[in-house]
Amino acid sequence: MYQNLTPNHTIKKIKIIDANYVFVDGMSRSGKNSLLPIISSFSKVEHFKDRSAYEAYVDMYVSGNLTKEGFNFLYAHDLLLDVWFTMMGRDLNTNAHDLTSIMNSSKKEEYLKRLERRDTPDTFQEIVKEVKRRQLIFPFVSEVLRGGDLLSEISKNFKYIIVMRNPIDLVFTWFRSGRGTRLGTDQRYLKPALQFKEFDNLHYSMLDNAKEFNKANPLEKCFLVIEKQMIKYLDADLLHSNNSCLVPFENYYIETRKYVEKLEKFLGTSKTEFTSDEMSKANLPRKKDINTFSTKANMIFDNMNEKYKHRLVNLSERYETEISDVYKLDKITKYPKGKFKGLSIDAFSKVSAGSKYDKGKRSTNK
Repeated sequence: MYQNLTPNHTIKKIKIIDANYVFVDGMSRSGKNSLLPIISSFSKVEHFKDRSAYEAYVDMYVSGNLTKEGFNFLYAHDLLLDVWFTMMGRDLNTNAHDLTSIMNSSKKEEYLKRLERRDTPDTFQEIVKEVKRRQLIFPFVSEVLRGGDLLSEISKNFKYIIVMRNPIDLVFTWFRSGRGTRLGTDQRYLKPALQFKEFDNLHYSMLDNAKEFNKANPLEKCFLVIEKQMIKYLDADLLHSNNSCLVPFENYYIETRKYVEKLEKFLGTSKTEFTSDEMSKANLPRKKDINTFSTKANMIFDNMNEKYKHRLVNLSERYETEISDVYKLDKITKYPKGKFKGLSIDAFSKVSAGSKYDKGKRSTNK
């Protein structure tokens, strides 16, 4: 943690609306958005929000560019606005294809009706009472565990669904999506690119490892960040809290119904007639695919330094022991060394393409 700011004043705590907040938390590309449409189909659960501001507040705090009080204020401020405005029909996504769009929500008609709600001096208190009476649940996408238990000072009643994914898959998807080269160069990639001494476009977690990160190739850069963040997640006390529910991505994909029941119990609600539709649109459940996993692992190992390969193997083995052993490195097919050396992002995409959506339905068509 790089905390440099020392203000001589305090910020009064914001009182958020008394609602049920659930944060679907996990590292980038861990599979959070595969859960959220299904959770949002449950009874009493609002359609989920995935706003980059929440992630930016974490980035700013853990990099030392925002005080803890500032972080608490901004996060609580936006939670209050999001619940309030959702009930008012404000700031709703209506894009035809986005998963976050109310047009792809089972509660679409209710959201459209809210657009007609007038904002009077009494409306806010009416909303507060309605939220409590209906026991509404508001799901948000988050990545707070990489900075520890950051939200406990806002409320100790928050619930967390923590999505973890095998580090081999994470390194593969990060590289395939260009995360090894986009930081500080792609206007659409809204992550803070830090400048430190003679180094440029540093990830915040690499401030104490700038020289090594700068020398690494794009695939290795992805690994270095994933290694550091995953260890934070594995070491987090919240991972084993009564307020959290662990969902390993690999298990969820092949045992979806089991995890739907687990999430129903954790959230204190139930699935609806629309839940099966959301599972179908996401093409869930799916079969275990050790062949593709083997190819991914071999492609990664052929394109990184031996010392990083060794560390990735260690990280994978820890993940297999503590989180999920659906995919194990000692079960993969080993191809001739160097078979995949020098392959491009396009080559990675041919092995496993990124998800695309048409009106909320998953498709891998290019």
